[in-house]
Parts: sequence; C-alpha cells; structure tokens
Amino acid sequence: MFYRRKILLALIEVFGSTLSKTDCQKLLFLFCMRRGKNYYDFFPYKFGNFSLILSQDKNRLADSGWLIPHSDFQLKSDQSYLNQIETADLRVLRSLVSEVGNLQGEALIRKIYLEFPHYVSRSQIATSLLNEVEYERIRSTWNNADAPCLFTIGYEGLSIDAYLDILVSNNISVLVDVRKNPISRKYGFSKTKLADYTKIAGIAYVHIPELGVPSNLRQELNSEAAYKQLFDYYFSQILPTQKASIDKLKTIINDNGRVAVTCFEADHQFCHRSKIAEGLENDPDFHVPIAHLHKDYTFSMESSF
Repeated sequence: MFYRRKILLALIEVFGSTLSKTDCQKLLFLFCMRRGKNYYDFFPYKFGNFSLILSQDKNRLADSGWLIPHSDFQLKSDQSYLNQIETADLRVLRSLVSEVGNLQGEALIRKIYLEFPHYVSRSQIATSLLNEVEYERIRSTWNNADAPCLFTIGYEGLSIDAYLDILVSNNISVLVDVRKNPISRKYGFSKTKLADYTKIAGIAYVHIPELGVPSNLRQELNSEAAYKQLFDYYFSQILPTQKASIDKLKTIINDNGRVAVTCFEADHQFCHRSKIAEGLENDPDFHVPIAHLHKDYTFSMESSF
C-alpha cells in the first residue's frame, strides 16, 4: 500500500473512524501543511482546497476492503493504522486532533480560508463564510494578473493536483496539449482524464497533435546531444510545415489571453515545446510574452511527445 494511503487511514482513525468527504479533504490538507510534506497536493476548488488523488485513493481503498463503499470516508474494520506510520507523522496527527477539536463542516472550512487564502480563490461559498473585511483581505492576496501570456509547462515530477494548482495560480484559461500521443503512465495526464480534470479546475483543454514529435524520431533520446539534434530537426524541418497549427495556437492565445502549452518534460529545454515558443518569439506578428513554468526537474526517459 502506498504510504500516503496509510496516512489517510490513520487520519480517519484518529478523527473517529468516519469523516465526511469535505472534512477529510480539509483535515488531510491541514495535516500536510502542519507536517510540511506534500503527501497529497491540492488546488483551489469550489469549497476550497481539493485533491483529485485523494478521491482516487478513496475509491481504491474501498475496492480493496479498507474503507466502506460510501460517500463518506469510513473505516471498514477496527484495525489500527497508527502503528503503520512514522513517529513524526503520528505526532502531527495527534497534535492536529488537539488543534481542531470538534470543528467540522463550515467552521473547519472557515478556519482554512482564514489561514490559507490561496485556496479561497475558486470558492463558491467564501462570501457566506467570511465577513466583508475578511474576504477583501483574502482577495487582496490572490494573483489577479490577466494580461495575455503564453506559458509552457511540463508535468514531469508533478501530481495532477500540483499541476492544476500551478495552472490555477497563474490564471491560465486554456491548456494546449502538444503531445503527438497524449498517453501517460502518470495518473491524470492521459488525454481524456486531463481534459476532464482541467475542466473541473475551470480550464479549457485543446489538443493539437500536429505540433507533437513523430514517434519514429523519439528513439534513443539518452543524452543532451540527442535531444539537441532532435529539437534542431523539429525546429527546422517540422515546425515550418505546421503553419495552420501554429495559427490555431495563436488564435487560441488571441481569444483567451492566458494560455499554457504542455508536454511531459519539466525542463522546457528538454522538450519540443521550447521550440514552439522559440518559433513564436521569432514571429514578427506575435507580441505576447512567454513564460516557462516548473523549472525544477528530474531527468526522465518517458516518451510522450
């Protein structure tokens, strides 16, 4: 079992063996914040912080017999999970019980809103839980940038929740997938799921496979030199033949303002999206700034152009 799921089961146990969906999202978020570890990541959603992976884990644990199949998070047995987690995690869990006490529902949500204003930005209930002064103070902390910008982002090293958080944090309205074959072993990043999840986050999804790299060119990418050779070829031989697709991308940017081009690699220099950006930078009719997101990366050989 993934260690993060043991954390989840232990959290449910220390809070009485049953938690509502919303309370579990909030309490697990607080635990991760207090512990300083992202066992789960979260992004702003209609009731505040939300984790898609937590929802997935709930279903997996129910299928495996650890949780009762139910809308709530409810342990199926009296087995204790507290001895299955690290001492430091157990200490923070018990401290969280003392801190939160009997807070639940709207009172718990309000506590998180006041302490973590970033996650209030997509809330549909904030104005009913906060007074006018509180809400205005929280709103003043948000990134309200709306100037047109083309971003590029790779999902390598990111959970789907952390990835969506980056998109939401930068007020991106459309995600353009430039993988030739939008299939991934990482949860949430194959085309259908990614389109569904970006929609949940309030972001449109568009796939332009013509801007991807043909599979026959993706062989033996095992060095920086191999990547450079591929991208030089892509820039000089492939991109010039894709004027219609580039025009489509430019139209999306012109119509929507803040758009992100996405592929796999975290470092844009090891991804063909950097060449798409370079081509636009050299386009005399393109005047939108370009920003590359998520530059911390681990080298990986996943083929997902």
